[in-house]
Amino acid sequence: MRLLVCLIVLLSAAWYGEAQAADPVKLKVGAYTSVSDAGLYIAQDKKFFAEQGLEVEFSQVTSGAVMLTQLATGSMDASGGAPGAALYNAARQGIDVKIVADKGSTLPGHGYFAFVVRKDLADKIKTPADLRGHLLAVTGYKAGASSEVTIDRLLSSGGVKWSELRVVNMTFPDILAGLGTGKVDVGVLIEPLATEAEEQGIGVIWKRADTLYPNQQYGALMYGASLIKQPDVARRFMVAYLKGVRFYNDALSGKASRDELVDILARNTSVKKRELYQKMAFPGLDPNGTLNIAGMTSDVAWWVSAGSMKQTVPVSSVVDTSYTEAAVKQLGPYKKSP
Repeated sequence: MRLLVCLIVLLSAAWYGEAQAADPVKLKVGAYTSVSDAGLYIAQDKKFFAEQGLEVEFSQVTSGAVMLTQLATGSMDASGGAPGAALYNAARQGIDVKIVADKGSTLPGHGYFAFVVRKDLADKIKTPADLRGHLLAVTGYKAGASSEVTIDRLLSSGGVKWSELRVVNMTFPDILAGLGTGKVDVGVLIEPLATEAEEQGIGVIWKRADTLYPNQQYGALMYGASLIKQPDVARRFMVAYLKGVRFYNDALSGKASRDELVDILARNTSVKKRELYQKMAFPGLDPNGTLNIAGMTSDVAWWVSAGSMKQTVPVSSVVDTSYTEAAVKQLGPYKKSP
């Protein structure tokens, strides 16, 4: 009888384990369909999420404000986003969202944001001082965007004041079109639009963001209230995400298949032309998920001084690095190519 009971217990445990394995945790994750979402798409396509017992459904992010609301209310579990003034303002008001990992920065050699000069002005705009009197188009102007801080660094390097040029807020596609019609003198463009401007013969890449502000945190992975309440699931998600990011870095350095990387990106992101991947700059994705917290703190100080934030917010109150630390402990530190 005792043997029979033990057998029943063992069979029940095995059945329960199989049931658990067959019933993955479902998560809704926001993405912009940009190349900086590479870690997420790779983790999905290469089944790194599935390995961690997760079933991820992607949702198109339409705006930062909507994304923050969805994360706070639990209708979205995680998302990529910009660690801009709006996020810190929301955090000051008590929104339950945490920045947990890097998801796009201007690591040296990864200037995927660039200042593009209209082609007929390329011989006239060569230094920051030459910007005086010209029209600069940027996405997120006066909205607390990271690009504002980058622009300020460019202007300050040449002793130029914001008031000495005309700055307008435009979407990335409109900036590209404006360069073509002559309405825009200089535009801040994200890849692949910066490369496309040169390909179309309407602009010249003047300066890339990694030369002006190396390692600036342009993108971040964020966890919402629902995922924060599931620490084990949150850690498993991070393991899968970093495996995706590491494949991305391996592919760019030649340790893994670059063709496979391009296949995944062309299938999932808005960059469909495969030839562009041979020419454009890629976003910097840290293989350990490390955030530039010092740079983020500096950016917050700038937004406060510019009036985009009414008061400062300690970056430490918005960031939680415990998930990346646990994932790196499990995966081991990333080893770069020799």
